[in-house]
Amino acid sequence: MRELLILRHRSVALTEQRQLQIRNTNQANAPKAFGAEKSPIMTTSKKSMLVSTFATLLTLVVLARPSAAQSYNAATDFSAVSNPNGAWSYGYTSTLGSAFILDTTNTASYLGTALSGWEGFTSSDGIPYVLKNGSGSPVTLVNTTYAPGQLAEHPGKQGQYVDVRWTAPFSGTFSLAATFSGLSSLGDSVDVHILHNGVSIFNSTVFGSPSPTSYSGLQGIVAGDTIDFVAGFGSDGNYDDDTTGLSASIVPEPGTLGLVGMGLGCLLSFCFWKRK
Repeated sequence: MRELLILRHRSVALTEQRQLQIRNTNQANAPKAFGAEKSPIMTTSKKSMLVSTFATLLTLVVLARPSAAQSYNAATDFSAVSNPNGAWSYGYTSTLGSAFILDTTNTASYLGTALSGWEGFTSSDGIPYVLKNGSGSPVTLVNTTYAPGQLAEHPGKQGQYVDVRWTAPFSGTFSLAATFSGLSSLGDSVDVHILHNGVSIFNSTVFGSPSPTSYSGLQGIVAGDTIDFVAGFGSDGNYDDDTTGLSASIVPEPGTLGLVGMGLGCLLSFCFWKRK
């Protein structure tokens, strides 16, 4: 009798154990409710895609924004060896806005001084010319003094306009800034201009020394367009003592793509950190 009870008890225990195993198996195989448990693989995949998209947009932002190397400065970029020199060219025109004539004669020491640059040679003294004082000390020629690092233009004897030209290497909106000033102690008497594709966007005069006149503004520019910084001998028709200092810079503005990319990048970055 006792043995029969023991066998019955073991049978019940085995039955209960078997039912528990079946129940656990069914629960493991049953389809899970949507969103009840996140798949590690799916979560990792989503994060990877998010990071990849963010990195792509960040790259677009970097490419769309201007860098220091894309900023242009007439004096800093000046070369007395190459003409054209990258985006810059040095020459003159017979009349305002007429065909650009590229200077082909350069000098490493104008009249034996530290001045170097490009001469038009429409007269014996090389004017119209574009010269720069590349030394660390002032250079004085008769009545005209060039400060260290100074870039200067001088118009021609027969009314030629000396011209420092920039040719756009790519399209965009650019910030233009320029200052013309008289360098002669006797006082300049020049007319100065900034031209976009031969059309004036700035016209002024410099009478006296330094008597600076300046321009700044935004300009929509297409690749291949030209911006000319020009000086003529003025209303007196006399080219003497008309050396004119030029300070000019051209800086591309941030592109629309860059601004959009920045916004999307910030949004994706927020979503990514929120999901972590």
